[in-house]
Amino acid sequence: MQTLVISRMIFMILLVPVALIMSVLFAVMLVFVAYSRHPVLGLIVISIVGAGIYGLVRWEQHRIDRDNPPEQ
Repeated sequence: MQTLVISRMIFMILLVPVALIMSVLFAVMLVFVAYSRHPVLGLIVISIVGAGIYGLVRWEQHRIDRDNPPEQ
């Protein structure tokens, strides 16, 4: 039973970083495909990826602020 609990905890810790790595790889592939079709399409994909990264940074910033409130 302890093995399942430890395995689940390790999985939960590594889930977000592995998902981010896979998302970045997919985004890079998508940019290459888009640029091979048309340069404007490539720029659109890069702007969407940039907006996604900005949203992820904001989400992480709010999560860190929530978990570590400032001392008074």
